[in-house]
Amino acid sequence: MKDLFNRNLLRIREEQKPQTFAQALFGAVDWGHGIPKAPFPKENISSPAFEFSEKVQVLESLERFAKEKFEEEKKTILKIPGGEIQLKEDPTWDGVETFSNFADLKNTLSLDQQTLEICFASKNSTQVKVMFVSESFRNYEDYAQELKDSFLNQLLPAFPLKTAEFFSRMIAAMKLVESEIIIYPTAFGDKDLTNEALGVAAFYRPEVILTLGATPSHKILKIQDRLSQIHGQFFQRKLSDDTNFLVVPLFHPSIIETNQNMKKTAWMDMQKIMKQLKKL
Repeated sequence: MKDLFNRNLLRIREEQKPQTFAQALFGAVDWGHGIPKAPFPKENISSPAFEFSEKVQVLESLERFAKEKFEEEKKTILKIPGGEIQLKEDPTWDGVETFSNFADLKNTLSLDQQTLEICFASKNSTQVKVMFVSESFRNYEDYAQELKDSFLNQLLPAFPLKTAEFFSRMIAAMKLVESEIIIYPTAFGDKDLTNEALGVAAFYRPEVILTLGATPSHKILKIQDRLSQIHGQFFQRKLSDDTNFLVVPLFHPSIIETNQNMKKTAWMDMQKIMKQLKKL
């Protein structure tokens, strides 16, 4: 693989007729055909068609090559013809307060008591598999009239009623049940709750943290990459005590709700998460 990679790097530097990014690295490849996916199993969500990106495929191949060499040579800098690749350490969640019992955790949280009761209803630290992190929560008074006797209540602090109903269908399509998920914001009013959200994650230890939209993705991942470039990817993050978490950034449900193409992309991302959770 190293020889192939080096040869194609040299080929890129030669004068040649215009060609695709993938062809420049790997020669002629037949990657242009879509791969059909399974239809979305819930109402109002369309069957997706695979949308191929040559650039993503090439970068993923480069990433795999680099990871293999880093592990093999036990170095943080990899020399390649014409340059080098440096191993970048994942950010650590520093300054996050952790708790061994829920009462202590709850006393540090900034949300109003009514909202806290709704968010943490029926949650057990041994059962939570997924933590959704939203950008912000509404005041209790803003959604109180929309409350119903159902799981939907736990989504109403984060979303207007219509979006909450749509998102509940997405959750059901992922084969997740109420006891397996929890949701918390990175902001409430003008207060930043990022460390509170991480503290909630530290207590419940979900198998995966799903950030909804650009702002919570940037805050939780501690990077500023465009969401369009990182959505659906798995990132490793850890607390200062070396406790590891998987984080996957997703598009916000309000964007997915009204855009047919975004629904296709969202379902592809959701399938990756379902596979990780062994629900697919």
